[in-house]
Amino acid sequence: MKLKTEVLIVGGGATGTGILRDLSLRKIPCLLIEKGDFLSGASGRNHGLLHSGARYVVFDPEAARECISENRILKRIAPQCIEETGGLFIYFPEDSQEYRKKFISSCNEIGIPAKTLKRDETLSLEPKLNPDILGAIEVPDGAIDPFQLVLANVNDAETHGGKFLLHTKVISILLDNDKIKRVFAQDSINGEEYSIEPSFVINATGAWADDFLKLAGIGLPMSLSKGSMLITNQRFTQRVINRLRPPSDGDIIVPNHTVSILGTTSIRVGEVENFEVTPYEVSILLREASKMIPDIDSARFIRAYAGIRPLIQTEETSNDRTLSRGFFLIDHEKRNGIKNLITITGGKLVTYRLMAEKASDLISEKMGIKVSCSTHMKPLSATKFSIIERDHLKKLGKGIMLCDCELVSQKEVESVLSHMKLRDLQDLLHRTRIAKGTCQGGFCIYRLLSLFKELELTGEDTDQILKGFLEERWNGIRPILWGIAIKEEEFIEGIYKGILNIQSSEIRNVE
Repeated sequence: MKLKTEVLIVGGGATGTGILRDLSLRKIPCLLIEKGDFLSGASGRNHGLLHSGARYVVFDPEAARECISENRILKRIAPQCIEETGGLFIYFPEDSQEYRKKFISSCNEIGIPAKTLKRDETLSLEPKLNPDILGAIEVPDGAIDPFQLVLANVNDAETHGGKFLLHTKVISILLDNDKIKRVFAQDSINGEEYSIEPSFVINATGAWADDFLKLAGIGLPMSLSKGSMLITNQRFTQRVINRLRPPSDGDIIVPNHTVSILGTTSIRVGEVENFEVTPYEVSILLREASKMIPDIDSARFIRAYAGIRPLIQTEETSNDRTLSRGFFLIDHEKRNGIKNLITITGGKLVTYRLMAEKASDLISEKMGIKVSCSTHMKPLSATKFSIIERDHLKKLGKGIMLCDCELVSQKEVESVLSHMKLRDLQDLLHRTRIAKGTCQGGFCIYRLLSLFKELELTGEDTDQILKGFLEERWNGIRPILWGIAIKEEEFIEGIYKGILNIQSSEIRNVE
């Protein structure tokens, strides 16, 4: 199929969908393509922290300024995606007093509200904290739901004419002298091929930025930094908890809905696709988080996962924590002589809107269009089926319950399916709370696939879909298999192998 668009956006994470919205509001025709579903990369694999910028005030003040500015904007335009928890940077006797002074003075200089709390005051706010703390600094951190945020951007973009293709991968690029003439892509589900003729191309592929540029014969020095995280089956605090020390492994705990997310590590990897959470990382996260909240040492964990930070290699270093968390906007006309290509990468989830604004400003300038950004002023409306705001679904009644852990009913799933063009099982899992609870889909996914079969939503063998889901699920459960989690996994294995007769070498034994 031949397509033509003014701007082709490659990448369906927060930045790419933010650009789709921004350009659509400027009335610039645009098309976004994503090789998977929305949030398939780092945007869907982070700890959901709405940064205040305080984490970066000492070593990366520019990134800190961007964070606090966007923190305030997002609280204004997307409150339905945010829980304004507040955050505490706690400190112990062994933590540097000089760093604490520098931290407070840097917050004041940048304009990040920072209130000093004494030990007893801190423990009254968060009783589960280690009583050995000396005190804390209170900052305006928060928790943000990246899935709802991205879907809200997509919905608004569609309303204003933005278009997108999911599960569509770029396979080659045709250059004509100093411009990209055509981008060739293929639908990974039905095999349909697209020949897209864009006036401009925005590379918003995050950690895949260099891979995409190689198709055009150029490159970008990327540092791929893996950050691993653990999810508990309960929420330990009401606020985001940080360790008041230079950024290091295991010093953030983010409350998210009914769970807590422990993060994060920083390990250099060579590939953007093939990576896993290692026992070494799990041990670090447990050790460091337990120092802040002792109860975590005996907590039940439901999943481990990791994302790849798309950092630009600005210096020769093996320590990725020294690299800036700011973003980079690259005009490839100036860098490589390709007039209609730009790359936007790096940054944080909280700065996605600013990144989209700067990329859209540059494209508008290249097109000779003088239309200002409005995304910082226009609120994002709640999505039809938000994974936070679900009051409207209560009117549907409970009916048959598909997911007992997260109380997702069959009626809710049917409602989502009737309003959204979903093409893959994971697409649905991204848009509801199903399979996100303690059993991680072990007791509900077969019910869901039975519904898929009944509604004739898939022509593929449902057994193969089930096996694929179990394999993906295993990757997240394997690193946290100890205690009661092993017993549950053995029980689930018995259900699928014994009762449902799922026998395949693709499903690995717990042992």
